[in-house]
Amino acid sequence: MELESWIDVSGFTEPSTHDLMRVALDALQQARLCPGRIRDSAFQLLAADALITYACESALDAEDPDLVLGIVIQKAVASS
Repeated sequence: MELESWIDVSGFTEPSTHDLMRVALDALQQARLCPGRIRDSAFQLLAADALITYACESALDAEDPDLVLGIVIQKAVASS
């Protein structure tokens, strides 16, 4: 499963940290909507993990990386 297709589907050419987190949280929500569909849920979780990791990398390029990383963590925790 390629991460690029997830970003392309979302219509982003150069996604921001916020964009990546939005798509990641959508993937987490999709995983929750597929109980009993282990493979589908697993792909959603893997995509969310990759997107959150990518969002963290993107946050390091921000003017205030600590602030942006804190927001990424807060959003990830709030969605669980």
